[in-house]
Amino acid sequence: MRYARIIGAAAVSLILALAASVLGGWLPLIVSVAMAVVIAVGWPAATGINARRRHNVIIAVAGVIACSLVTFVPDQQLIWLPAVVGVAFMAVCVAELVRGEGAKGRLESTLASVTGVLAAVSASGWVGLGHVEELYGLGTWVTLGGVGLPLAVIITVVGFRIISAAPETPKRRGLLTLGVTPVALLGVAALFAGRVLGSVVA
Repeated sequence: MRYARIIGAAAVSLILALAASVLGGWLPLIVSVAMAVVIAVGWPAATGINARRRHNVIIAVAGVIACSLVTFVPDQQLIWLPAVVGVAFMAVCVAELVRGEGAKGRLESTLASVTGVLAAVSASGWVGLGHVEELYGLGTWVTLGGVGLPLAVIITVVGFRIISAAPETPKRRGLLTLGVTPVALLGVAALFAGRVLGSVVA
């Protein structure tokens, strides 16, 4: 059952991200922010991060800011994302430092939280893909075949590793996050693929 939930979450996330990029409007922002929030809520639970609420907030804020920047400053594309990740990384370090000396799992929590931040921020790439699709007029089938199909193959290949990483008795939100996270992480790859396709088609 846990395998089916992870696979289902990944499939639904990819379909929604691609559909939002093709349809445009506010949909890419809505879907990307939704992925970032799902990661923020579930990633700490899925990876066993300590002091989860602090990291929930950091991951969510980083993801929402990144998606908003790509939406409202489209000409900058992903230029601001390294700054968002950098500030979030410092916030993660501070969140662990305030737990006090000798706190259990500080290094593990830091590494896991930073990974969650990267996934949430990378979700903004799907917003950028929507802009590229509109700019170059790629069309539904070109976007699905040139971007969606390769990413689906990548997710399938790495899916077994993600499934094996799932805890034996996970919380439901943790399972959903394990499915959503690879799709969000591939947001930047989707944007890159879209730009390459756009330059070829144009």
